[in-house]
Amino acid sequence: MSTRIERALRRELDRGCEQGVFPGASASVAVFRDQGWLPVDVAAGEREAGADPVDPGTVYDLASLTKPWVATTALRMYQAGAFDLDARVEVLIPEASGQAVSERTWAEVLSHRSGLDAWHPFFEAISGEPGSDSTRAWILEDLLPRSDEARVGTALYSDLGYILAGMALSRAGGAPLEALVERHIALPLGVDDEVFFAATRTDRDWVSRCAPTGRSPWRGRDLIAEVHDDNCAALGGVAGHAGMFGTARAMASFGASCVGAWHGRRGALEEEAIRFATLERPGGSHRLGWDGKSSSGSAAGSRIDASAFGHLGFTGTSIWCDPRRQLVIVLLTNRVAVSDDNAAIRAFRPAFQDAIVAAFDGD
Repeated sequence: MSTRIERALRRELDRGCEQGVFPGASASVAVFRDQGWLPVDVAAGEREAGADPVDPGTVYDLASLTKPWVATTALRMYQAGAFDLDARVEVLIPEASGQAVSERTWAEVLSHRSGLDAWHPFFEAISGEPGSDSTRAWILEDLLPRSDEARVGTALYSDLGYILAGMALSRAGGAPLEALVERHIALPLGVDDEVFFAATRTDRDWVSRCAPTGRSPWRGRDLIAEVHDDNCAALGGVAGHAGMFGTARAMASFGASCVGAWHGRRGALEEEAIRFATLERPGGSHRLGWDGKSSSGSAAGSRIDASAFGHLGFTGTSIWCDPRRQLVIVLLTNRVAVSDDNAAIRAFRPAFQDAIVAAFDGD
């Protein structure tokens, strides 16, 4: 089976490079066999046109794949009594008092049902230093009114909700968000040197392994080892919605831990957490930290199981976990190095997923 999966990965990644979907990519598939996880890693193409080739150790901007890590951190803090998913937003964010979002719960926020806008270009209007306390306070003040009571309960994917949740977790945990994510996920998994918030790294050895993500007109420079998302950059490179970088193998380890927990192999608490997070909720496919397989046109493809959960990232990244097959599929690319408007990834993702599932199934 691993040979079939490796061949499918090479074929699909080569196709993506040849068709200009991305300059290069790194993928990792994890399959549970004989009481352990079997990884299959494949890389193809270049980090950018004319640059070094991609290899399995290449580090990518994970973009919104940050969100499942933040949501999982929230769940583990909840189980430790350090964060209340059922509490109203205004308890930790008293600045929200009088706003529509104030009475929403963190479970609603983390499952994209708070009524908050999907996105807003906060970075365009900041006057202070990116990442400063004053800039973060200004963004929070501008964010809070952007909730519509009429949308509450309906799944509206919201970066704003995760920016808010990241701030709340830091207040609840009495520590920076990056320290909480590392403590609750990266360190226990042993991947703290492979998945991290790039802006907080004091060492720079990993930069030579990083794939660039094109140019930021707002910052006036080409980006490498620096978060692509301008709102996250305005917040100092650490936020609930973006900012993490990592390798495909380490991301597959995270997915494997979630699937293992789903099957009860990581203890009752972790099983309870992932089952709650991936529970189907009314009003759309978004779950707590994850997305489910849409009934039609899913980026997960048509072959993956209906129980699957995953997430996409704007830079060209994705992770999908199939609990029934005990299969995790991670695709990391920097499709934005071609252009932010490069939309070829939309058709590539479901075909890629279907090819890997077909290889797993032996079809």
